[in-house]
Amino acid sequence: MKQRVLSIVDGALLRLAVEAPGALRWASWNRTDGTALLAGDHGSLFEYSDGALKALSSGTSENLRCVDIHPDGGFAYACGNSGTILRVEGGSGKVLHSDARESLRRLAWNKTGGRALVVGNGGVAYTLSPRGELASASGSETHLRSIAWSPKEDAALVAGNCFRDSIGGLTPSPNLFELRGTTLNEISDLEGSRADLTSASWRPDGSTCLLAGFDQTWHTAALLSFSQGRLAEVNWGEEKLFPTACSWNPSGSYALIGTSLLTAEEGLAAIYRYDQDGRITKVDELAGYGVSCIAWKDERTALVTCSRHVRAFSS
Repeated sequence: MKQRVLSIVDGALLRLAVEAPGALRWASWNRTDGTALLAGDHGSLFEYSDGALKALSSGTSENLRCVDIHPDGGFAYACGNSGTILRVEGGSGKVLHSDARESLRRLAWNKTGGRALVVGNGGVAYTLSPRGELASASGSETHLRSIAWSPKEDAALVAGNCFRDSIGGLTPSPNLFELRGTTLNEISDLEGSRADLTSASWRPDGSTCLLAGFDQTWHTAALLSFSQGRLAEVNWGEEKLFPTACSWNPSGSYALIGTSLLTAEEGLAAIYRYDQDGRITKVDELAGYGVSCIAWKDERTALVTCSRHVRAFSS
């Protein structure tokens, strides 16, 4: 089936078509050779080089939701549904043993490459060593949806849903945590948060972290700034808009925010620009292709994974 990936070069948005068995959901750049890995549904795994996409063998048919290349470029880890964790090396993937059965949504290396964090549904979280050793990280019960490692220290912001599954329905839950060591410590309070936080990105200088999502009650866009242990709301409040990805440009002067549909009738798939002075402007509409990942190679170039199958509640 034809799938879509967007390439941003010097502000121009280019649409790339690729034959893949399912939606491509995540991209990660190799800092050593300028290539990228993309992962997606039905075990899709691709290498991107010089504008071309080459299919790799992943060793799984599970939907892959995230991939991140180790800082030294030698290998990558990917994660996905049913507790799937892959080591990608030498042009193919190998499934690692995991006790998790939940959908694993995000995986990211810390700055040094000393450990990765992988998180997913039901509060499941693991730290993962370069050798593939897993250690459970406790502290959350909600569905976890994003990871943003600090550029300055060995700590990560982990964001998720504002409700958790419980007997008889849904129960309010903290939606923002900070990982230090192997513990997820709550940052948000229940009264002040009705938002599912779907994505997070630190400004490259480490001064602030941008958090994006949507208010579960009013279905308005939610945008927060985290700095020095404190959260501040960024005034956006756009109705029927559901952010699902955000990423600072390496220059630190602006970030891009991607949105997705909530249902076939509600929402808008688009890319917005958030400037450091707080201005938010629409860059382009994407004809129903919801955004799951925005990955910068450098200040000029980025890959954007998007699909008609991406929904705000399941990105």
